[in-house]
Amino acid sequence: MTRRIRPARPEEGAQTFVTPRGVGLAAAGAALLGVGIGFASAPLVLIGAATLVSAVVGAAWIAAQTLATRATVTGVRRDVSPPTLSAGGAGVVAVHVRAQGPIARTLRLKEQAASELTGGGSTRATIAGEPGGIVLRYSLAPVSRGRWVLGPALSRASDPFGLAWSDRTVGGTQEVAVWPAVVDLAASAGDLMGAADRAHAGARTPAADDVSLRDYRDGDDLRRVHWASSARRGTLVVRSEEQQGRTAATILLGLPPSAPGLEWAISAAASVALSVVEAGHPVRLIAGGTETSAMDTHGRAAESARARLLDATVDLTAPETTADADHTLAADAARVEPGHRDVVVAVIEPVGRSSVAALAPLGESSRAWAMIRASLAGRARAERTAEALRAAGWRAIVTLEPESIVDAWGRLLTEEST
Repeated sequence: MTRRIRPARPEEGAQTFVTPRGVGLAAAGAALLGVGIGFASAPLVLIGAATLVSAVVGAAWIAAQTLATRATVTGVRRDVSPPTLSAGGAGVVAVHVRAQGPIARTLRLKEQAASELTGGGSTRATIAGEPGGIVLRYSLAPVSRGRWVLGPALSRASDPFGLAWSDRTVGGTQEVAVWPAVVDLAASAGDLMGAADRAHAGARTPAADDVSLRDYRDGDDLRRVHWASSARRGTLVVRSEEQQGRTAATILLGLPPSAPGLEWAISAAASVALSVVEAGHPVRLIAGGTETSAMDTHGRAAESARARLLDATVDLTAPETTADADHTLAADAARVEPGHRDVVVAVIEPVGRSSVAALAPLGESSRAWAMIRASLAGRARAERTAEALRAAGWRAIVTLEPESIVDAWGRLLTEEST
């Protein structure tokens, strides 16, 4: 998939700008010099020449500062925390500038960042000294999933008369990955997986999560508490270490050609996948012709599984046409083996016949759920897709813009229990 990278601004190199004062002073100096020569007036010639010389001195001052900066700055390093950001979250960047000599403390630096990382605003950094140089710290407020660029930093030089200023790039750039925004669905993920087992068995047998739960003991990691089951039982219970034989989930993500629909679908699929990880079940995410698996989801491995699934969404892009989207989804559905025992959750938009034909066999296991998102104008087509999937054994709902992921997910779980 194509990476979405926003180039830094401005281009690398030095850019010099003359202020209105500088333009006016140069024009006035040239005019006085011309008048003085024309009228053979030594005072006017002297004043005009002095004015022009001041402009030349200002330019030389800026050039000297630029050369001094080049000799002073020996390296730039950025530390981003957290290393991978999330859309809608926050981050902090520390730009360590290695500099030497007396001019190091007087450097005027400004950091650049793609607008997708700053929420459309400019960076406002605090500058402090550190051994061997200075450090700039500023906050990030990423708003878009993808890969975006930090830097390069700018070193500003200006003359004492305020006639001109120059920005020179310092150091290089750094690419930062931004995960999609996700919502917390973990409280109901275990219910979904247990419901899948009951639907497959055709009876109200105990849920898989209930079988693998035990009472809370002093010293247990609170992240292992299964809150949904704890609420039902009235006492804290945690997931056991045993994972063998646990129901797995496959998340099928159909990438729509529209940008708003794409981001909603990616966020929804990622949220469902992470909720399955939180419930302790193996999961795989299939999207855009790629497949990412997270089989070990217990203890510290859960964090690695979470990162692996989110990393897989960063470079996903919208297909060019609806036909391309249908073709890719049909190919992705074919990755799920016949007779599978996985729970399948599909996040799709209204699809064509080829996609329905590829998805239909997955409903025979009674373990397939689908969220079909559409605009109000596309509601009729979405309903036809839902009916076709229901006829094949799927549990499917239609979610219309601007319904939230949480609301759509809640209706899907209600749909499966009816």
